[in-house]
Amino acid sequence: MAEATSAPAVTVRRGTVDDIPAFRALGEAVVPPTYGPIDAAYAQRMLDEWWVAEVFEKSLARNTHLVAERDGQLVALSSFGRLSRSYRDFPYVTGDREVMWKLYVHPEHQGLGIGSRLLSEVETLVEGDELWLEVVDGNDHAYDFYLAHGFEEVHRVGDRAWPDDIWLRKRLRDGSR
Repeated sequence: MAEATSAPAVTVRRGTVDDIPAFRALGEAVVPPTYGPIDAAYAQRMLDEWWVAEVFEKSLARNTHLVAERDGQLVALSSFGRLSRSYRDFPYVTGDREVMWKLYVHPEHQGLGIGSRLLSEVETLVEGDELWLEVVDGNDHAYDFYLAHGFEEVHRVGDRAWPDDIWLRKRLRDGSR
């Protein structure tokens, strides 16, 4: 068993516009191996449309971003906010909801509890009683991670051009605060 002091400490903080280059680098490390086997064109679309500076600037203005660092290096990212404040349209979703848009851990830092820690931090900051998220059909690792953390599948949305989106929800509180 390794000593606890041998692993670099992980710090969590709010993301800023200064982190955008590191966000892009994280996307380049995570997206191809995660989504390429599901649909390589979709993986490239994600990098081209959602992992670019302009989108991160909009997202940072509307959503909360948390980052995890080890030895001063950004190794994980999460973002969340209200669906009504998204820069994307979701015509198939009714009502407003708190959505976690991203939770990604660099492949070299997975399996260390960083994703679980970020998810826990997000859950403490969510304003509502539920947290929603989308998982791409075929991303079994993420799907299983979220189920193990108390999420349940609510519905699937597909357009046949791209992999289906699976919406998951976790009830955070009983509503009787």
